[in-house]
Amino acid sequence: VRNPNAGGGGGVGAGPEREQERGGAGVAVLTKPPETETVTEHMRKEAVEKEPTWRVLLHNDDIHTFEYVIDSLVKVVRTVSRKKAHTITMEAHKNGLATVTTTWKQLAREYSLGLQQAGLTSSIAPDRTNAT
Repeated sequence: VRNPNAGGGGGVGAGPEREQERGGAGVAVLTKPPETETVTEHMRKEAVEKEPTWRVLLHNDDIHTFEYVIDSLVKVVRTVSRKKAHTITMEAHKNGLATVTTTWKQLAREYSLGLQQAGLTSSIAPDRTNAT
């Protein structure tokens, strides 16, 4: 590999020969230092681990059928199986309130909003297991 800064001029008028010595138009590859990626990834994981979890709550209502509520739960909260949705629906029916899932706050809001858009009564609350 020839050092383009080592002697021989090469300023304006160096011509195509000089370009070829340097590899033509060339391609530059920029890389992050590995430790920067590791530190950033570690900090992100640590922040997520420290973020408190929130409960998505389903409130009982006397309007919707069990089947509709189960279908809505499975559609909105894709991690909930039909069997689990049935259990959640029964708990809300018997106790007036049931926890659908626990997750970070933003996703809990999205799930609750999705259930509300389906016509169900839903809210979120801090997960009491967060208390230390």
